[in-house]
Amino acid sequence: MKQTQKGAVLLCMLLFFAVIVPLAGADPIPQTHLFLSLDTQWEHTNPGDIFVVRADVKNIGDSTAFLIQVHLQDIPDDWTIQESSFPWILALEPGQTKPLFFVVERGPTDATIYAEAEAYNAPVVISNTIPIPVELVVIGVLCLVGSVLFYREAAYRKKLPR
Repeated sequence: MKQTQKGAVLLCMLLFFAVIVPLAGADPIPQTHLFLSLDTQWEHTNPGDIFVVRADVKNIGDSTAFLIQVHLQDIPDDWTIQESSFPWILALEPGQTKPLFFVVERGPTDATIYAEAEAYNAPVVISNTIPIPVELVVIGVLCLVGSVLFYREAAYRKKLPR
């Protein structure tokens, strides 16, 4: 059985028990709260750069958080994300922190990315944002090309008869 199939079976079993236990008259799973922070490593200013985004999930509530999943948001279509094979945290005790890593290949557009964490017994939480701008050299070259095109167009229009 593949690793992803094992994870899917485990996830289905946990979801099944999470539904059956409250229906069986046991105490419901208490709500908790999460804190999510985002950080990047390596160079990420040029198109084609590959860098790592680290999402740290911390349980700041009073009870255990279950089935936590983290997603990166506001990723442009021309970027590529290689998520970990199992982007879930099954359980997180109060005060405990666990990281999830995402390998991102940057495309030509700039973005401000953030992460979103959702859990079975915690409200959705959003991380800090990380702006990933276009490099200043690229902006300078675009301004230079635009200026040359504008100058040529103005010179051409001056030569036209009125």
